[in-house]
Order: sequence, then C-alpha cells, then structure tokens
Amino acid sequence: MDQRIEKSEKIMTEIIQQAVDLCEKTGGGKVILPPGMYVCGTLCLKDHVTLWLEEGAVLLGSGRIEDYPDNETCFTDAVGHVRGKALIYACNKTDTGIGGPGMINGRGYLYPEGHPSHLVRPFLIRLVGCRQVHIEGIQLVQAAAWCLHLQDCEEVTVRRVRISSRCNGNNDGIDIDGCRQVEVTGCEIDSGDDAICLKSTSSRCCRSVRISDCTVTSRWAGFKIGTESVGDFSDITVENCRFYDVEGCGIKIVPVDGGCVDGVTVRNVHMIRCTGPIFISGGNRLRRYYEVSKARPGTIKNILMEDIRADVKQAGGGLYQGRPWGNAEGGVVISGLWDYPAENITLRNCDFAMPGGREAYQKQAVPEMGEQYPEFHLFDPLPSWGAYLRHGRNIKLEDCRFTASKKDVRPAVVREDIIP
Repeated sequence: MDQRIEKSEKIMTEIIQQAVDLCEKTGGGKVILPPGMYVCGTLCLKDHVTLWLEEGAVLLGSGRIEDYPDNETCFTDAVGHVRGKALIYACNKTDTGIGGPGMINGRGYLYPEGHPSHLVRPFLIRLVGCRQVHIEGIQLVQAAAWCLHLQDCEEVTVRRVRISSRCNGNNDGIDIDGCRQVEVTGCEIDSGDDAICLKSTSSRCCRSVRISDCTVTSRWAGFKIGTESVGDFSDITVENCRFYDVEGCGIKIVPVDGGCVDGVTVRNVHMIRCTGPIFISGGNRLRRYYEVSKARPGTIKNILMEDIRADVKQAGGGLYQGRPWGNAEGGVVISGLWDYPAENITLRNCDFAMPGGREAYQKQAVPEMGEQYPEFHLFDPLPSWGAYLRHGRNIKLEDCRFTASKKDVRPAVVREDIIP
C-alpha cells in the first residue's frame, strides 16, 4: 500500500523509515515524498517498496555523520578508506528501488577534505545483494563519496537518472560492483571521478552489463573497468554514448587485482575534448578485499571497439600522484603484461584526432608498471603520437584513422612485443 509523507522542517529519518516499513508490511508499493525539503540520515529500503520523489521533492542528507550508522557490508576501498555508510541503503532486498522526478542531495560539501569525518563520509545510494532493482528518473546530486553503488546485485535497471556530483574527491557517478544483468540507459552524468565504473571487490563476476545512450562528462574516466578487480568481468557492452570534457581518459580497462576481462564491446561512442582516449592495461597490484585476493594477475582478452569518434585534447600541466602529467598528449594505449599478454583486441572503423605536437623525442623504454597501479600518464614518454601497443597477441587496428593537430616527430603507431 502506498504511503504519502507529510513534509516537516525537522529530521525526517524516523518518519520516512516508518512509512517504508509499513509499506512493506502491507504488501509493498510506493513511499511518496511530495514537493518540499526532507532532511534525513540513513534510510533502509525494503522488499517491494519504491521510494518515490515527486517534482519539487528534495531529500537532503544530514550534516551529522552520526546519522549514518555503519552497516554489515562496510569495506575498505582501493585508496584505503572505509566505505559503506549511505544516505539510502538496502541489503538482500527484492523488487526495490527509487524513482520520480525529484532530487536526492547528499550535501557532500559538508564533508570536505580535512573534515574529521571525510574518510568515512557516506555514499548517496548503496544497494548490496539486491534483486530486481529499479532506479528511474531521479536526480542525484552532491554525493559525499560515490553516488550510486550497486554491489552483488542482479536484474538491475537504471534509466534516465541525472547525476551531478563534483563536490568531493572520489565522486564516482555509477559503480557496478560484481553485479549481473544490469542495464544503464539514457542517463546524464557529471561526476568528479569515474562516471560509470565496473568493479569487483569480491570473487563474484561482473557479468551481462549493458550501458547505452548515456551522456557523460567527468573529471576522471568516462567508462572504466577497475580499480577494484578481484573478480572477473564478462559480457560487457557500451554503445551509443557521448563523452565530453573527460579529464582522465575516455575509456579505461585496468584490471589489477587478479580478475580477468573477457568479452567487452564498445561501439558508436563519440568523445569530445577527452584525454586518452582509450587505455587498456594489465596490472599486478593484487589487493585484498573482504579477505579475498588472487595469487596472480588476470588476463585481458576478446575486446571489440568499433565506430569510435574521438576528439582528443591534451590535459593540463601539473602533477598527478607525484608525477608529471607526461603522457597527456593523447594516445591509444593497449598494454598487457610481459607474461600475461592482452589477447584478441580489435579497434575497427575508428577516427582519432590527436593533439600531437612533440618537436623532439629521444627513444627510450616505456616503463613497466610492476605492482603499481597503471595510470595512463605513467606510460611516459610514449614513442608514438597515435597508438602504442605492447605485450599483446592478435591486436588489430582495422580501418582506423589517426590525425594530429600539430606536427609530431614520432610515428603514429608503435608496436612492441605484439604477436600476430
């Protein structure tokens, strides 16, 4: 039975939670927030219940960290922060979701770097072990940490969601972590970190994920597989998307914790003013999550990228992780590991407009990454201005066109340790 909330100026956590609980007990339905402001701490979704925000309804995250209790699924992320608190949370629920034209505002600016609670700041939405999840039409803004984290979920639909979140570090847009049968379509994402990111913080495979018709701008990657990557990734499709003003590479595939990537298709993607634009690299970091780890690196194989149009820009100067922004001149990089080569990767019918512009170059070995995380700027200096292919088997560039806006002394394409 639907439950309608009456607005109030006080903290509304208990009132809304009671409505969610009652809705579940009476057979499920919608908990409806009419126009107005609703300040809350953690709300827990339930079976067969949709939290529905009408036009003009704004759910605001509380500014007190004590209003976001720990839960049974908290974890330590790739940068050593304890994560898992959330404004909206669900664990092991079926047929649950969030919808409506209203807004959820985490007010993440209340937990800036240096704030006592910065390292434990809450996600906006976190759903763990849930089935038949539906998130549609909602506006998600100013998350304190990641915006939408889906972990070990199945049968998930995310449609026409609008995300605007750049108020903090690690402001990922949508994180799909060890999930199966996921559809993300028609979303608009403006994020301070990875816009759409596939992860695996457990041995569960991230499988059968479809991303389509999305528009993305980001301070970091547009679409990414990694950083957390203990489990495998398979049957992944990204198509009919537009990336613009992406600072940290348009498309990144970087499994570094032992998970294997097998079966990725990216087609009909248009990139405008993006760095990168494609970065694929193996890694040997092998970090542990939830007491699960792998003993050896994973493999990368069976990737098709076709009909990619990329207008590539050179990133600004300065340092990242203590190193110059070196390889920010723009280039396709595909690099397996020496003993775990990347296999069966094809780029077909692609146009890459690169910045070029290097007036001098002294040939030297491109660094191997070893156990460090392989960010694309560490592959410096690159011996080519268009594409650099290393440690691979059956890596193909079919009907791909590379142009440089400025004259460059390096060749367009360089292959090292590539086996036909």
